[in-house]
Parts: sequence; structure tokens; C-alpha cells
Amino acid sequence: MAEFKTPIKTKGRDRDETITIPPSPFLNRLGYGTGVNVMQLVRSPRAGQVRSPWALKMLNRRVKPNKVYTHRLKAEADLLRRMSHPNIVGFRAFSNAKILYLGMEACDLSLGDMIEKRIETNSEPFLPRQMLKVCADIASALHYLHTNMQILHGDMKSYNILVNGDFVICKLCDFGVCLPLDENGVFDKTMAGKATYFGTEAWSAPEVIHGGEISSKTDIWPLGLTLWEMMALVPPHTQTEDTYMEDDSIQCLDDSMDSVTDYFSDRYGTRPAVPANISEKVYIHPLALFHCCTETMPAMRPSAQHLSIAAVDMLEQCEAGR
Repeated sequence: MAEFKTPIKTKGRDRDETITIPPSPFLNRLGYGTGVNVMQLVRSPRAGQVRSPWALKMLNRRVKPNKVYTHRLKAEADLLRRMSHPNIVGFRAFSNAKILYLGMEACDLSLGDMIEKRIETNSEPFLPRQMLKVCADIASALHYLHTNMQILHGDMKSYNILVNGDFVICKLCDFGVCLPLDENGVFDKTMAGKATYFGTEAWSAPEVIHGGEISSKTDIWPLGLTLWEMMALVPPHTQTEDTYMEDDSIQCLDDSMDSVTDYFSDRYGTRPAVPANISEKVYIHPLALFHCCTETMPAMRPSAQHLSIAAVDMLEQCEAGR
């Protein structure tokens, strides 16, 4: 990701805390990404006070240190240091000395991990109120990114949403592929330099898959698919014939893995069907948000601000039993 300036001034946090990192076998892995692991660091008490744990993004031991990964991690650290929002994971420290790491606020679980646990235990889909809370909090974070920071997140998906408690608060994380936006919310190629867009295809909007104008609305589409994930309990466009799909065309596929892969990848950038077990009456509010977020035309999708306001209003109605 290329470095670029934002209109936001640096707010404090100029000094990074010096910490001692134990060998990796003594660290609990929270997650992973391309070339990196996210580990939990339980910090030693100071002056009899219990200190909150940190999440450390570090290079995978199989990856040799190089300028590309160092640059990406430093760029993400610089960006996190400048941001301050309750629904964005907090910056804690950065070091490119002996051990390269980015220290961040630790949360309980990623939404992606929570979805996986439900699959393993054959659990029911998430409750409407939980889905509305995710939408309200993450849309609020996106509004801050798109307007205050003039940045596109670029890789919205369940694994980049962190959840504390029973959806007490949700936070957006992983800003490794962010892109600059201009004052109109459109991808600013001049500011981006050599940076290119490369999110995760299964969550990508039609304008990414088929070519088109990248804008703040490009983050809204995958948030809609994230709501779908919470209903379907599988990543988008990976559902199998015997669970969700009623498409006669799949019968024409041969047994090769390439054919199956092509079949599903052809559906990237399209709106998945509502899972058959989801009641439109019970999930009326989450479904309304899912459908408006996954409009093919970006102009038809709501802004992050309008989406957050709508989700908060629906959540209040849901909790009031209306």
C-alpha cells in the first residue's frame, strides 16, 4: 500500500511503549493474514495494576523480512496512530527494531471466527439484533473512514470485524490495503501512487470484479455480504448445491475441481440468494439492509452514515419488540 496523507492531524501517542515479546510458542494466535500472524500478548502487571492484553501483528516466521511487508505494516501503524473512533481497533505500539510488530487493542473474537464456531456446533443463524449491531457499529466506522480520513477500507469482511462480549461493541480492523478517496468519495488515483485495489474476491463489489469506478460505496457492498454471512453461516459464494443452491445449471458441471471453482467464482460480484431457512418476517430489518447494500449500481447503495443511522433506528425498534 502506498503512503498517502490525510486531512487529519496526528493526535498524541507519539511515544510507543517498549515491551518484551516472549517466544511465539508462549503467544496465543488470534488470527492470520498474508505473511502475518496476529498474536495475543498478555502484558505483565505494572505497580500492582492489571493491564489489558494487546494484539500483535507480526511477520509469519516462514516469511523472510523484506521491504514490502515492513512498508505495509508501518503504513498501517501510521494510519492507526492517526485514527480515533470507538468502532475502529485502537493503536498501541509499533516497532521495526529487532522484532517487527504492530501492537493493537485486543478484542474477544473476530466475527469470522464466531461464524466458524457456529458452523462447527451446528448452531442457528445470528439474531437480528446482533446483525443490526454489527451494521450500526461498522457503518459508523466506515463513515469516519470515508469522510474524516478520506480512506476506503478495501477489504471489508467478517474476519476484519472484531466483537467484544455479546455484541456489546464491534470494531473494524486490518487496514493493510486502504486506498485514498477524494472529496467526492471516489478513489483518488493521484494520491494512491502505485497502490492498487486487491480486496477479497468473494466479498468484492461488482465494480471491482467487472471493472468500474471505485468509491466509498465499494465498502458498502461487502458489509451487506457480511450480514448475509451471519444468516447463511458460510462465506459468500461458497454455498453448496445441497444446502442453499437450487440452480439446475450446476447439474451440468463435471466432477473436476476447476469446474466447481469457476462456477462459484462466476458469481463473485452478485447478490447471493437469501438462505432458505431465514424467515423474512423475523429478519425483515437485516434483510432490508442486506438488499440495499448489495444494489448492483453503487449510486443506489446508501452511504455509510445513512446506513448506520438506519441500523440504529432498526435496532431500537427490534429491542422495543416492534
